[in-house]
Order: sequence, then structure tokens, then C-alpha cells
Amino acid sequence: MSVLGLGGSGHDWAACATDGERLVAVDEERLMRSKYGLGADLLAGVSRRACLEQMDTTAADVEHVVACELVPRPFYHSFRRRVRVINHHLAHAYSAFGASGMTRAAVLVCDNSGSLTTGDKTGAGAREAETISSYVADEDGIRLVDRVSGTHLVDAGSESAYYQPGETDNSLGHFYRTASIAIGLAYTGPKTRFPVSEDGKTMGLAPYGDERFVDELSELVTLLPEGRVSISASKTTHVLSRLAEGADFDTKAAIARAAQEVLEHALVHCARALYERTGLTDLCLAGGVALNSVANGRILKETPFERIFVVPAAGDNGISLGCAYYGLHELEGVPMDRLPALRDAYLGPEYPRARAQRAVADSGLPARTPEDLPGTVAGLLADGKIVGWWDGRSEFGPRALGHRSIFAAPFPASVRDHLNDHVKFREWFRPYAPVIRAERSAEFFDLGQPSPYMLIVTKVTRPDAIPSATHVDGTARHQTLEEHQNPSVHRLLGEFERLTGCPVILNTSFNVAGQPIVETPEEAVEAFASMNLDHLVVGDQLVSKG
Repeated sequence: MSVLGLGGSGHDWAACATDGERLVAVDEERLMRSKYGLGADLLAGVSRRACLEQMDTTAADVEHVVACELVPRPFYHSFRRRVRVINHHLAHAYSAFGASGMTRAAVLVCDNSGSLTTGDKTGAGAREAETISSYVADEDGIRLVDRVSGTHLVDAGSESAYYQPGETDNSLGHFYRTASIAIGLAYTGPKTRFPVSEDGKTMGLAPYGDERFVDELSELVTLLPEGRVSISASKTTHVLSRLAEGADFDTKAAIARAAQEVLEHALVHCARALYERTGLTDLCLAGGVALNSVANGRILKETPFERIFVVPAAGDNGISLGCAYYGLHELEGVPMDRLPALRDAYLGPEYPRARAQRAVADSGLPARTPEDLPGTVAGLLADGKIVGWWDGRSEFGPRALGHRSIFAAPFPASVRDHLNDHVKFREWFRPYAPVIRAERSAEFFDLGQPSPYMLIVTKVTRPDAIPSATHVDGTARHQTLEEHQNPSVHRLLGEFERLTGCPVILNTSFNVAGQPIVETPEEAVEAFASMNLDHLVVGDQLVSKG
């Protein structure tokens, strides 16, 4: 069997291919080198081609192609009548439950907007679009429990209006997106036709703000029975634009703080209601709002759910994964408990060892192959060096999890400023994430469950030991690592602890601000040469500068 899933909705295009056992998934942005995949030639579909090549199949031989209703036809045009188009939130739900490995769970999907529930899908104007959907998932499939929708407005005369965010009532995703754009935290680089909100920055800014706007923004979001919400998009835009006009840093931080608190409160409300309706203790999360790792932490702490799972590609790139799972189950008849759940997030294409060696050799940079690579790198980190790390298949989703990472010691606190100011060239207030062996997590983080994909924020119990990887509010979005997931980095953590007494390393994505994370070995070497990094690991090679 062969199934191809396609995802995206105006940005974050991605493809996922599977034969029922293997999964290959990659974002368009990683291959075309344009942030969020903006300006992608969807007819060419480089992510689609890469996935099929990795599965050693062709477009003509693919048995099933699945896309959601927000994926435009050019992305699947070449497949003609073999395409099954499914609901956007259902695809999100499949991505989360299929990846989780859970046998029965509640599923909560929350984003800016999904499929239209009423209205003309080809014209402009007012239509209803889904904003929050809840499901029950088990061995029989995925069943809708409840859905919130809201009026969805887009610009008249826009050829791609259906795929633009627009304004959507009753949408927590739109509420938070509007706050991000109002305070200037949006991507407006080349090839952008509309701002792409960078909500992770807003989440990072929030702890620096005071509570002056919390009450006012709380009035914009009315919590209703059964986990529903009522939000006027136009009023939200008006209020946030007024508050942000001429705002200084402290005012912007206060707006971020208020938006974050209102979002967290509303999501806890939605999750509690879903628990009350299902009685289940496992919860899967997907949709762009599920990337808000602070809110995820509160859901775990403040609802009766005992375990939560957040799919690593929770945004619209993850739609491709959900569509692939749907194709396996609904079209190929694979039982839900036989879907290939994720053991890790390393779903990208494989690169031959010879290609990595050639990339290093062609660079002319000094390189060697240490007998004990993790031990050697641990010594460099202990000496305060910053090391890029490229290895194996890339992570699917926005987080670097040890295959396309930059590593540093989690101390002293000045490491964070150095990384922001001189390595990644990003906003000074943004935090960095720690990685730790899963069996040691409870010694430093108050979480109580694994966090393999860096999508749950929790309190740091020993912040003085890891100051550069602890946010200003004493929290961290940490990664727990099992040996089977990444043996080399697992060993690196052990060697670093042996040298320093600290079992934690700072882990951030291998890129600079405004650029996608590196994908190929050639890109890793090129980025290393231009960045203020001390060393680079490429497979089993250690590259240095001069």
C-alpha cells in the first residue's frame, strides 16, 4: 500500500508518505528555503516529490492521495481522481491520535479556522468556519463530539481568499493571532501577501508583562457551557489595535501577557468540558493553538486529564500526517491500533553518509572523526563552546530535537544573551529550551510525564543550575530524551553530566532568525561557516573553524 498525505493552508505546506510501516514527512520550507513555505510552487511540490522518492515510488504508483479542504488543488493536481479530500479538523485529529500510540483518547483541535461549515467555498464574503472541534478516538475510529464555528470573513476578489486567515468569530486562534500582529510579532518577509503571526514570540514575551490589560481582553472572550466560546473578531481587532497603537516594550509585553492568560483560561475551559463529556483520562492536542506549550502545561496541571499528547507538527504542516493516517485507516482498512505511531519526530528524508562527508570535504574546513564523538563534544560544551549538530533525518515540526540543533551549556545565564545577540540574531526576550534524559527529568522539571517534542512548558525546580535554559518566570519548554530516540545525544547528555555534574544541555534550532532550519548536510556546513558557532557535527565528523 502507499498513501500520500498533503497539508498546509496558505503556508506551512508539507507532505507525508507511508506504506503502513514507514513514515516520511517534510515541510516545503525546509526544501525550498523560504520561511513557512511562502511562494511555493505547489504544482512542483518539492516536499511531495521528496517523500515519494524516499518511499521509492512515483506519483503514478501512489494508491491513495489525501488532502484536507484547505489544501489548494495545484498541490494534488497531478493525481487527478485519486484524491480524497477530508475535513481540516478531522485531519488534525488523525495526526494527533495516530501519532500518539494511545488506545483511547479525547482529542481537542483548536486553530484560527478550518473547513467551512456553511457558505460558498469559492466566493468571498461571510461564511461559517470551524474553530474548535472535539473528538473521541479509539479502535473504531475518530468521532466528533462537538464543534464551535464562527463567521469567517475574507477579502472580496482575492483568488486565494479561501486559504487566507481572514477574520473568524469564536476563534481562539484568531484572537491570539490578532494580538501577535498588533504588537508587531509577525513575519512579513519576502513573498508574504499577508502577515504570518509568530505566536511563539508572543508566548515568550508574555512573562515580561504586567496584568493591566487582562480584564479588558478577558471581556473579549466569553466562555459558554459545554466548552464553547463566543468571540467577536472585529471587536478583538479594534481593541487590540487601540491598545497597541504607539505602544512601548512594556505595553506590548502587557498585551502579550493578557492574551496569553486569556487563551490559557479558555483552553482549560474547553479541555475540562471535553473531559466531563467523555470521562477519558488521555487527551491528544492538535491545531496551531496546540503549539502554545504554556497553555498545554496548564491543561495538564489544571484538568482531570492524566496524560496529554501533542503531535510535534501540530500546525497545518501536520495535516499531511493526519491525511496519511486517514488514508491508511479509512481507505486501506488498517486498524487504528496498527497505525505507525511516532517513536520520535525524525521523519525527514535520509541523506547518504557519503553525501555528508562530501559536503564537509568540499567546504575546505578542518574536520576530524573522533573515536568518541559525544564525549569530545561534551568537553567542548563544558568549555563554553557553541556546537551545531546535524545528524540523520530532520525533525517534522517546528522544534529542533537533536538532529538539526545548536547545543550549548545551560549556564551561565549570559549564554542566552550570546545566542540571541550573536548567533541567532533574534529578539532578546526569547527563551531557550533544555534537553535531558527522560529518566532524569523529574529532578529538574515539575511535569510528571514525558515531553519528547518540546511542547509542554513546566516549572523548573532547579533554575539556578540551568539559568540560560530557564525563562524569566522560572519555566522551561523542555525535551525529554529516551536512548532509543537518539542514542548519540543521549550519550552526549551523560558525558556532559560526567564532566560538569549537570545532566541538562541547552538545545535550540539550527538556523538564524527569519530562515528555515537547515535540512541538508550542505546547508548545515554553509550555515556553520556564516554563523558564530565554534564547531559543527555532521554525522560522525567534527568540523571546526581555522
